[in-house]
Amino acid sequence: MANILVVDDERNVRNLIKKILEENDHSVTTIATGEEALVELRKVKFDLLILDLRLPGMSGTELLKRMKQEGIEVPALIVSAVTNATPVVEALKQGAGDYLSKPFSAQDLVKKVEELLNREQLSFERLARLVEEKLEQGKLTTAEKLARELFSIRPDAEAHVIYAMVMEKLGNKTLAHKYLKAALALDPDHKKALKEIAKYEEN
Repeated sequence: MANILVVDDERNVRNLIKKILEENDHSVTTIATGEEALVELRKVKFDLLILDLRLPGMSGTELLKRMKQEGIEVPALIVSAVTNATPVVEALKQGAGDYLSKPFSAQDLVKKVEELLNREQLSFERLARLVEEKLEQGKLTTAEKLARELFSIRPDAEAHVIYAMVMEKLGNKTLAHKYLKAALALDPDHKKALKEIAKYEEN
């Protein structure tokens, strides 16, 4: 299940997307304007943003620019009826991951959403493997930098555990312990976190 933010000024479109995605076990928040969306994005970590380009006030492209300026990294799917390719190309340049034109079928929407979510998952796993490689090579500074990037993709229990492993290698056991506790706060049954934190509890 993913936490998805839908931004579209047409209520019927918002409701349709919400219905389709909730039927596929996703959690969906709907908002009508770019300004409101930016406020919500500052407060909540979303797994995916579904965004119309034509919005009153702040446009969809402008929202993507503001997100980039503020370091808000959320994969975005543009769902819009624009006939001019220029704003779509600009949105993709600003970080949008894909585009779906209106009107759309439920099947096409679900397919695009799953593709983007899977792409994000692959990015996390690839980066996690890279952190492990750098640790094995003794390149701790690089490993620490890469581990930080994991949080921008998905700040979950796994990211906390990986960062804790890097901190332990760097000799900062206090910070490693802190991140392991944070991991267990997010996922009390995380096996690796339980195993690693047990070492600290024994000492």
